[in-house]
Amino acid sequence: MRQVGIFGKRKSGKSALMYALTSHTMSKETAYSSMEIGGVGKIMLVDTVGVDVEMSTAAKSAESIEVALMLIPNDSFELELAWISKLRKTGAAVIAVISQADRFVDGGKILAAAVNEASGLKSICVSSKTGAGIAELNAEIIRLLKG
Repeated sequence: MRQVGIFGKRKSGKSALMYALTSHTMSKETAYSSMEIGGVGKIMLVDTVGVDVEMSTAAKSAESIEVALMLIPNDSFELELAWISKLRKTGAAVIAVISQADRFVDGGKILAAAVNEASGLKSICVSSKTGAGIAELNAEIIRLLKG
């Protein structure tokens, strides 16, 4: 089964995003969820441990990931940039996700521009709380999986 990994620091919104993408309710019980994507088939979403806590566990999770979502919740994103580089080296396609965008006055656009400049990736601003950006993120995941 194809895998999409959700990476980020603790409290960056990884679990909330997984549930927003799958339309499930929040549960602390599972770190995996599967969903069917039209034209792509069944994929597994992997909610990884915080990259700021368990480096070796998160790195192990990255080994089988085809598409990696790197969540960036604030303007201190040096660690996330290092992980973007690591994930690219594994062969994963990476999407920079400005998470919890509803907390920003501008919806995360200034942070997205800074991440774009630093990483070369187009960032997608999302809010699991309001649903903003979820459809755009889902479309980008599909585009990368169809490759």
